[in-house]
Amino acid sequence: MKDNEQYFQTVLNHTSDLLLIVDRNRHIIYATPNLYDFTGYRLEDLKGVDAFVAVHQEDKEFMMHRHKHLLDSKKSNSTEYRYVKKDGEVRYFECKTTPLPDTENYLQVVSVRDNTERKQMEMELEHHKKRHEVLQNSLKNYSHDLTSVMKLADLEARMIEELVTILPGSNPMIVKAFPEKITKGGTELSDGKIVSISNRIFIKIGEREQRPYILSIQASAIHEAMESIWLETLAHYSMMVFENLNMIESLMHQLETASHRKETPQWVLRMMFNLQEQQRLTLSSDLHDTVLQDQIDLYRRLESLLHSYEIEKEAKTKLIDIEQGLLDIIHEIRVTCNNLRPPLLRELGLASSLENLFEHIQVTSTYRISFNSGDLSGIVLSEEQTIGIYRIVQEFLHYAEEGSKANQVTFDLYYEKDLLLMQYRDDGIGDSSLSDHIRLTSITQRAQSLGGKMEITSNEDSGLIAALEFPIHLERSFL
Repeated sequence: MKDNEQYFQTVLNHTSDLLLIVDRNRHIIYATPNLYDFTGYRLEDLKGVDAFVAVHQEDKEFMMHRHKHLLDSKKSNSTEYRYVKKDGEVRYFECKTTPLPDTENYLQVVSVRDNTERKQMEMELEHHKKRHEVLQNSLKNYSHDLTSVMKLADLEARMIEELVTILPGSNPMIVKAFPEKITKGGTELSDGKIVSISNRIFIKIGEREQRPYILSIQASAIHEAMESIWLETLAHYSMMVFENLNMIESLMHQLETASHRKETPQWVLRMMFNLQEQQRLTLSSDLHDTVLQDQIDLYRRLESLLHSYEIEKEAKTKLIDIEQGLLDIIHEIRVTCNNLRPPLLRELGLASSLENLFEHIQVTSTYRISFNSGDLSGIVLSEEQTIGIYRIVQEFLHYAEEGSKANQVTFDLYYEKDLLLMQYRDDGIGDSSLSDHIRLTSITQRAQSLGGKMEITSNEDSGLIAALEFPIHLERSFL
């Protein structure tokens, strides 16, 4: 029996939990030796004192209500609460209380565990989660608002507003010259990268009029790694808008300069013709997939009707005429689709596609076409160049019929020193004023859009001669 008591006392002396026995008035009858470690109080300090005396003020009312419910229900329960140690430190305790209703003065056994570290970790995780949500929503709203920003002043105002809201005390400002600390220290300030010097953070957003555009905030406003990532992301969003605003300003300047010179910039011509090709492609697809298929369906139904039933001769003749008319319409729609978007242009290549075009035009045209092509197998043309030159040839063919009234048309196409050269000749009406013809103006603009040029020679005796040259390596940018 004595040995059992020693074992029991050994367990109580080394348990990690605090074990208490209290009466109905919450006076401590017994406590394990680790009472001091848990509370900072010794047992004699708490003799005759309510055990809730050091419970955190905000949790005391709840604990009083819980204790009364426990005595009334006579059932064990567990709860968490905050406890203020003797030195003022606040700890998070979890306790399980088991009532002993049949004992004198209604004793209760209380097992207390210190969960402060776990609770702090949970609160830290919850804080990080909420902070992450705030930063994520901030970037979402910021990127959405940037879609309506059209001026640099608007970008500055929106950027400053977001920084002040998300990073209190950041004191954001826009710097338009490299700070002296950066230039003297030899620090490289590249676009979008955070550079911290002394108590300030600098991020270069871009350059404007050969001067840097730098965002600067108070370094102490950044407390967590996720906030640095948020700041970098915000800066990258701002950089994209800043670059677009600079580009728009540059485009507006080019347009203004071009309007004074009464000329159209190459990038405008390229964009205009590319949009035209997209519209032609869409229209060709729509015609082929809707109108053409409907006409083919009507034709087949009519053909089936003529072969399936005995029809009076006069009515059958009229139906046959309608059938032939449908065939003509189907043919015209197919021709229109082919003109809107030449089939197999990319697969066949420019020279073969032009040969197919000339064969088709020659059937209905009033002039003869002669086509001479050099070896073009060694060059690679982009889709834009191929369709652009093809359209130029189409315009020349329209001009030959409408403008020059030619009887003979000749095309020469060959490659020389990174240039694709084309010469058009006809024996039609020659007149220097024809250079202003709408078809020739369109050809000139097409050539300019491809980085090329055209020279026209026209007189009454020899008709029109047009020499065109196109660089093979077309610059892809519209600017």
